[in-house]
Amino acid sequence: MPTLHAFDSLSQSLDWQNESTIVLFGDDSFLKQRVLGMLTEDYESKVGFPATVFDGNVVEWRDVSDEVATVSLFGGDARRVAVVDNADRMITQYRDRLESYVTQESTTGCLVLLVNRWQSNTRLYKSVERVGLQIECRAPLAARKKELDEPRIVKWMMAWAKQQHQCEIDKAAAEELLGLVGSSLGMLDQDLAKLSLFVEPGEVIDVAKIQSVVGGWRQKTAWEILDAGMDGDVAGAVSQLDHLLQAGEAAPAIFAQLSWALRRFAQVTDQYLRELRNRQKVNLPAIFKACGFRDWPAGSLKRNEQRLIRLGRERAAQLHRWLLETDLALKSSHSSPDRARYALEFLFMRMNRESKAPK
Repeated sequence: MPTLHAFDSLSQSLDWQNESTIVLFGDDSFLKQRVLGMLTEDYESKVGFPATVFDGNVVEWRDVSDEVATVSLFGGDARRVAVVDNADRMITQYRDRLESYVTQESTTGCLVLLVNRWQSNTRLYKSVERVGLQIECRAPLAARKKELDEPRIVKWMMAWAKQQHQCEIDKAAAEELLGLVGSSLGMLDQDLAKLSLFVEPGEVIDVAKIQSVVGGWRQKTAWEILDAGMDGDVAGAVSQLDHLLQAGEAAPAIFAQLSWALRRFAQVTDQYLRELRNRQKVNLPAIFKACGFRDWPAGSLKRNEQRLIRLGRERAAQLHRWLLETDLALKSSHSSPDRARYALEFLFMRMNRESKAPK
């Protein structure tokens, strides 16, 4: 069966009842959970009890196998459904047994795997493609498969606001929200839910509402922090950080805004270096677009190119590691605001120190 896209499944029913193996793959957890919710809710409504969920980081294959092999006490068409979340490790460890399971002519249950990586050149992938159901859970891409399909995401946001949050958002406002938040459908959904609380019945969410509720000065300040950090201006970055903290913003929330942007700069750097190694002709604006950057408002793309150039290749190549270590430091800070603040300040100091290192 051809691979389906989870984005399409949000607005239509999913025919899964005759499948013995279903794989939800990709990096968008919102899409995974929405599709999984559709499957498990449909299953529970038919049999009266929930699907069994396993943690793929610790589960043994025999437990999963026993679950899908168990004949339902209800008889008839009722089948056992076993869900393995974070199944990447389990697939690596039990690949041969999974291949054997998928190719069985008949099974009594249904196995649902949630994975991040799902390589198309493996025997397991080809087996599931032939006899099972594969659903890609990523933000939709345009026809060329390199750039986000932004018009499609905007159209979805407008429909999703009505369907799930009982509010209406106009096209320009949806474009503004996409530009502020990025292509994470989960974050877009959360902001649509928040925006619905700030409008009266019949009021349409417009660009001004987006800027006041989602963006506003906080978003502007987050970019000012980034600009200062990329210039190695620790004092400036810390000063802007103080403004946000004094306004009641939590350090993890500030880091979420910063890391979303910095991870995209890191992705651009990775692709840039990869093309250099392969002796390809490097088109930096095209790389930025492929990594989700938009030229909206006009001139944004050029400003982001200049930010990356100021950051420098050596610092940009370290971003993934720095962000991971900052994230771990924030999670270990628990309820200590001072420790959380220091984790962010240390990120700025590292960027500054690395900017002066010999090339």
